[in-house]
Amino acid sequence: MSKFNIGNRLIGDGYPAFIIAEIGNNHNGDFDMALALIDKAIECKADSVKFQVKNIEKAFPADLLDSPYSGPNSFGSTYREHKQMLEFSHDEYRELKEYSDKKKIIFFATPFDLDSVEFLLSIDVPAFKIASFHITDEELVRTLAKSHKPIIASTGMSSLEEIDRAVSIIREEGTDFALLQCTSSYPTDDKDVHLSVINQLQEKYNCVAGYSGHDRGITIAAASVCFGGKIIEKHFTLDRTLKGPDHAASLEPKGLAGLVERTRLIESAIGSPRKQVLECELKNRKKNRGY
Repeated sequence: MSKFNIGNRLIGDGYPAFIIAEIGNNHNGDFDMALALIDKAIECKADSVKFQVKNIEKAFPADLLDSPYSGPNSFGSTYREHKQMLEFSHDEYRELKEYSDKKKIIFFATPFDLDSVEFLLSIDVPAFKIASFHITDEELVRTLAKSHKPIIASTGMSSLEEIDRAVSIIREEGTDFALLQCTSSYPTDDKDVHLSVINQLQEKYNCVAGYSGHDRGITIAAASVCFGGKIIEKHFTLDRTLKGPDHAASLEPKGLAGLVERTRLIESAIGSPRKQVLECELKNRKKNRGY
């Protein structure tokens, strides 16, 4: 397994799992809510906060943007209006990055288009995330790889052949990367999680691997470290009952804090793969065996 840095944080074998609080669109277009989410992620001891950055007109087809969009989680009468309500300006994202830097939590993002890549480079994000549905976008993958910023890529909906191609492009540019087991189903049933794929990704690609979860709760995500997972990503919200597409399947602050605590406990318990007599056993061994 390889190792790499995101900011001053080492990720890989021998280091604690890198825990990402995926804010995404859970700020609901409210800048103050975004700041509050960053603050809560820090309180919960997450390693990073992640946003999604889009040029709406470039990221989605015009016919989709013009289509009616209604329902309890809609923020507009068309998909364009809905997405525009959930997107910050570049100045606002820049402020969020500066705020995160000041608070000493790693800020990075998923770009949905090439314009957003260029913007994120201009504010010097330390890494990029590739969403599952973009792993087959070779132009986007290559552009990100050419930046030589570490890439974390989710693999939902992807065959090994599709992952092979993305990895090949990234390796051609000599860029550090990690792959996350992910199931693109919301919420994901337990039987569809397949944490064992983390081992397959590590072995096949000799890379850092982890888990991006859309399952309910924290148990599965924390258990991913038992399969060698070194990155955990979970959606994060202030309130699961808020209006919006991702809140219901997200962790609230209590849940995120619990995930961090449980993950660190499991990591401590995993310990060494070498069977040995431990110092804490010596007293009982002497008492029961006489030596």
